[in-house]
Amino acid sequence: MKENNSRSKTELIHRYLLFSCSLLIIAFGISIITRSDLGTSPISSIPYVASLNTPYSMGTYFFLFTVFLIIIQVLLLGRNGVRTRKIDLLMQFPVAFLLSVFTDLTMWLLNNYIPESYYLKLISLIIGCMVLALGICLEVIADVTMISAEYTIQFATIKFKKEFGLIKVFFDVSLVVLAVILSLSMSGSIEGVRKGTIISALLTGPFVRILMPRLSFIHLWLKSNKEIGFSESEKATAPLVITISREYGSGGHQIGELIAQKLGIAFYDKELISLAAKESGFTEEFIKNNEQKLSHSLLYQMILQDYEVPLEKSLSYEDALFVTQSKIIRHIASKESCVIVGRCANYILKDHPNTINVFLHADIRHKIDRAIAEYGLSDGNAQNIIENTNQLRKEHYHHYTGQLWGDLNNYNFAFDTGIISISKVVNIMHQIITQVLKTN
Repeated sequence: MKENNSRSKTELIHRYLLFSCSLLIIAFGISIITRSDLGTSPISSIPYVASLNTPYSMGTYFFLFTVFLIIIQVLLLGRNGVRTRKIDLLMQFPVAFLLSVFTDLTMWLLNNYIPESYYLKLISLIIGCMVLALGICLEVIADVTMISAEYTIQFATIKFKKEFGLIKVFFDVSLVVLAVILSLSMSGSIEGVRKGTIISALLTGPFVRILMPRLSFIHLWLKSNKEIGFSESEKATAPLVITISREYGSGGHQIGELIAQKLGIAFYDKELISLAAKESGFTEEFIKNNEQKLSHSLLYQMILQDYEVPLEKSLSYEDALFVTQSKIIRHIASKESCVIVGRCANYILKDHPNTINVFLHADIRHKIDRAIAEYGLSDGNAQNIIENTNQLRKEHYHHYTGQLWGDLNNYNFAFDTGIISISKVVNIMHQIITQVLKTN
């Protein structure tokens, strides 16, 4: 695929237009949440409370609040950090101005919108969270800059070397507490901060997660100026890569290793753990325990996950590990023919011109028997381990690809290893791949 690593002028124009639209939608979402009369979002809580008790608008206080956040960022970064991130700091001023103008505009447009019943207010709040999430998605896809709150959380995470999610929670809670204190000091009562503030904090992240995979068509628009597709020479010279996705207990590692041996090419499974450890700074033990997994915690999924930046810039451990392994997989695939087991490789290499994607599955009895014989699991806990592992793989795959793990549309071949033996699967794949190589 022919693709210039630098962004063209046309693509940059598209991205900045998209980012400007995202700010308008973010402001609209915040305004809908605010007009629901159940409390505003955490990020707008201080500006909203200040606007309720003074003649100045919410947008005006939004801009002043952004300046305050930039001062905090400067303190977090220090002199050397400010030099390095000078453009990021300066870009926040025009972004803050636009967001302030859009906030006042959308609040004015919704001035007469007053939902009467509690249920209408709740519906309005949820709609506002969805609109806000859409704006965040477009901001992330545009990938040109971020709003000040996101930079503040990012810089604090780097400064204090704490998990992103903890810093985010601390930041949001601090804003709400300060808004409550400000409201009490200015009016003697709590205004603008209610249960809707908590609901918006909980719902926005999951809505971003739901919407983001459904906006993939926007990436095509952003890159519309680039040539799409592979030339015949690229297909002919690209290394052959076989990716194997597998249910736990279906024999994926063994099949992948035997195919690699028959073809005389490299094999990568646990080897990727060592490579990721060298690349990322994580220990091999940490990677082994955390790769292809997401936290089951509902709280984590709702507010601790880093949804509001492009994946490559995320400071979440899970995201950082996925990005590191993705880079390694792409690098390997560009250099040599190989077999890669798991780790969303079929999705990561979707733009690689010469891949064969395989999915392996089996009925639970065969998976239990294989797990006992091959992995040393006891009959009593094998089924639970198999089901839990497969559920984790399913959630991890869907989270990072937006696709269904095991959906046959995502693979070239699928084998039931409970019916077809491992040796037969290896022989069939060897024949197919040999024929493909001869054809090419």
